[in-house]
Amino acid sequence: MTSRNSLQRAALLFVVFAVLILSVDSYAVRTTPLGTNQEIVNAALLFDVVIVIPLMYGLLIVRKKGQSMLKVLQAVIPCAVLAWIALPDSGRDLLTEAPPALKAAMTVLEGLFVMVEVRLAYGFIRRFRGNVKLYGSAAEAIRMSPSRRQAKPSALSALMVNDLLMVYYLFFSWKMKPTITEPGTATFSYHRKTGQTVLAAVFTHVILIEAFGMHLLVRQWSDVAAWILSAADLWLLSLLWADCRASAIQPLEVCGNRLRIRYGMRIQADVPYSRITSVDTALEFHPNKQESRAAALSGVTPNVRIILTEPMTVQTLLFLPRKVTAIYLALDDPSAFVQAVRQKCQDGA
Repeated sequence: MTSRNSLQRAALLFVVFAVLILSVDSYAVRTTPLGTNQEIVNAALLFDVVIVIPLMYGLLIVRKKGQSMLKVLQAVIPCAVLAWIALPDSGRDLLTEAPPALKAAMTVLEGLFVMVEVRLAYGFIRRFRGNVKLYGSAAEAIRMSPSRRQAKPSALSALMVNDLLMVYYLFFSWKMKPTITEPGTATFSYHRKTGQTVLAAVFTHVILIEAFGMHLLVRQWSDVAAWILSAADLWLLSLLWADCRASAIQPLEVCGNRLRIRYGMRIQADVPYSRITSVDTALEFHPNKQESRAAALSGVTPNVRIILTEPMTVQTLLFLPRKVTAIYLALDDPSAFVQAVRQKCQDGA
């Protein structure tokens, strides 16, 4: 099994070579005099970005993770977008009026990509239907559906879960009320007194002003880049308000044998009481940099700190898995929560 350090070195190597290739090719296509040589350089850039970089991704990242080389197809579309941005206007005809051989190769790649996506979508839908029956919650079913083994998901799967749940909370959750997964479970809210809605409104105001100004500024150089930035701002706003909605309908649950943490779209964890060393409350906790690196943070000033007996994998922002030894939360009634969790820990001791 490949070590974490080896994967990090491989990822760093891939990023360095990809940036080097993009930089050299972009410089070359913009400094080569117009003429026959320009067409050759444009074709070379297209080959490097659409073929070489995805293959390098497969050799350095996918193989080390022990995954199927079909994962390389995930990099083809982003690389094609990069090629479109890097090519000058005179070279973009290569993507629309390519030679027959290149068109055939791109068609095959596109066909393989569609087949992989259809296969993934079919597997996701099948697991989602089973998980709805198992968990009784569409949100929980979405969270658990990307992985067959429901183990540590990849970054791509985590981002897919994040975006699907974002759409779910924004458009399909408004008739829902907070639900309890087990009878007799104590629930604790965290959205009423922590000012999340006010913060979301303030950030929305700031982001809208920034998005308008940046769009006008960037479009002077590139309309495509301006709209990409605007789309990113829209995605950020959607994430912000989806988190607010999730916070309102997903309270923390002190269940019979575990602490069920569904903290908006920021922290997802099921913590057995046997894994909890201590749980404390204070007016405010301010973890230092070292403590923050090994902790799941609430995103607002926390008033509850949970210390774990050993590192545990939880889902943090964007549903990315991360090993932590502490969890910091901001709750509406921290004292009652701490008392309930301590009682459960003592009962299980």
